[in-house]
Formats: sequence, structure tokens, C-alpha cells
Amino acid sequence: MTLRPLQHRLALAGLIIATVGANAVGRPAAPIAVINAWTRPVAAAGMNAAGYMTIINRSAAADQLIGASSAAAVKVSIHQSRQIGTVMTMRAAPSLVVPGKGKAVLAPGAFHLMLEGLKRPLRPGDRLPVSLRFARAGAVSAILDVRALAPTATGMAM
Repeated sequence: MTLRPLQHRLALAGLIIATVGANAVGRPAAPIAVINAWTRPVAAAGMNAAGYMTIINRSAAADQLIGASSAAAVKVSIHQSRQIGTVMTMRAAPSLVVPGKGKAVLAPGAFHLMLEGLKRPLRPGDRLPVSLRFARAGAVSAILDVRALAPTATGMAM
């Protein structure tokens, strides 16, 4: 089949539009991204674990992490650890602000997810799905990689 020059250009334009549309014009990037999500191993069902991650907000508007859940735990909540003098304390937090065009880091000794009443042990290499709930972005899925940490300078595992 021989195409005339105009038909050839239209066919080529259609191919380009289809390719670009599928790759670049599709859905916009989600406003919330989760990276470096992890938790430590846990020996037995019924125990608790802490979830750590970095939450990136691509939106110009601040958002709030207002809750979380996982089929692998009875309850998942937001907690904050703080050192007061020589005592480390931990308490539930109602939410965590993720600034617009910014990030929130959930890390040991700071904000974290508390996974209570685990339904199974967590072994290194396991992956634990969680659903994060944000005031603006809604539900965001994440996977916590179960991994042991390297020993600290004192030789104790963290």
C-alpha cells in the first residue's frame, strides 16, 4: 500500500501522539511517594514492629498522614519517640504533616508507624504491605521491606 505524502504525515503524527500519550501524557505523577520503607524482623506473631520510610510530597500543598492499616497487623498507628532527659518516650500521634514540595522522614527515635499485633513473624527478606491514609491524597500503598540492620558502633543491633 502506498501512502501519499499527506497521509504519510498524518499516519506518522498519529503514531507519535499514541506513543507520547501512552508514556508522557497519561496519568500525572501521584502527589505522594514513599521510598526506603522498611521494618525490622519480628520473632513471633502477636508482637509489635515499627515501620520507617520517607514520604515525599510532590504537591505544592501540605498534606497530613492521618492513619494507616495493614492486613498483617491488628492495628497500625502513627507514633513519635522522643528523648526527655535520659528517658526515651513513645506516644501515639494523631497525624504527621508532610510539607508541600517537601518530605517527612519516619525513622528510629522519631516518628514511625507502630504495627501492633502482627499476625505472623517477620523474617529478613519478607515484604509487608501497608496502606497509608492522607488528608488530601487519600490512600497510598507502600511495602515495608523486612531487613536486619548492621550493628551500631557499640556492637548492638538496632
